[in-house]
Amino acid sequence: MKHYFNTNKVLSVTALAIGAITIFFACKKDDTNPANNDQKDNNTIAVATSEATVTAIYEDVFTTTLEYNNTELPPSGRQAPEQADNQPCFPGVELVPADLSVYPKILTLDFGTGCTDGNGITRKGKIKISLAKLFWLADSKANITFENYSVNGIKVEGSVVVTTSAWGDAKKTYSYTVTNGKVTHPNGYTATYNGTRTVTQTEGAATLSLRDDLYAITGNATLVDNLGTATVAITKPLQRRITCAWIAAGEVSVSLNGHAGTINYGSDADDCDNKATLTIGDKTKEITF
Repeated sequence: MKHYFNTNKVLSVTALAIGAITIFFACKKDDTNPANNDQKDNNTIAVATSEATVTAIYEDVFTTTLEYNNTELPPSGRQAPEQADNQPCFPGVELVPADLSVYPKILTLDFGTGCTDGNGITRKGKIKISLAKLFWLADSKANITFENYSVNGIKVEGSVVVTTSAWGDAKKTYSYTVTNGKVTHPNGYTATYNGTRTVTQTEGAATLSLRDDLYAITGNATLVDNLGTATVAITKPLQRRITCAWIAAGEVSVSLNGHAGTINYGSDADDCDNKATLTIGDKTKEITF
């Protein structure tokens, strides 16, 4: 399978990394702050944890849509670099109608009762992708729904629309919108999610190789759980090279009931490392994913 983004690795480490941050802050109390500020900090951290997991799940859906439109339908002519550290899981694929020249069509990815890849990500159920025309054409849309779909036991619901905004040598731009998204964890925790992301290729669009590609991601979202409604905004575009498993630069703000936290990934798109800085109130911590 071709991989545009190594989202499997991101998905597998995000919850663990942010969870570790939660433990750090929960254990580190600042006696100079009132107790209610500590509680606000911890609530914001909890929401950031949930948001990071939800975002990783829906970004994985976006990536999977790109991959299978490239491998199962007439290709764009560009080939993605293989990810040696990832042993992909191949779902069953169904095209209706099967004639590649006939649209509209539905592409169904069936992970069955469980398909686990080399990074320990287990997907179950079906992703259904409805296409009105060839995905690589400008203004093409992929409407995505789920049928008993889950990732590592987390049930995924809602709809995702991926739009090809621009496709050419100058740049390639996609956007994806999650509507009425909902995740349900095995322990009963649920969160609803609505958001939009724009993914723009800023380098490498004119070459046949994807290894020189750089992408910038912008957007915002809202997440609702038992703690309230959180607003999420990418305040500085997130940047990632195709050959790097990590976001190298950019900044995200998460705000719950007026109490905000910031995750800063750095400022150099070529600085491929697994570090970021989380700031909540007067607490700052370097994260190692």
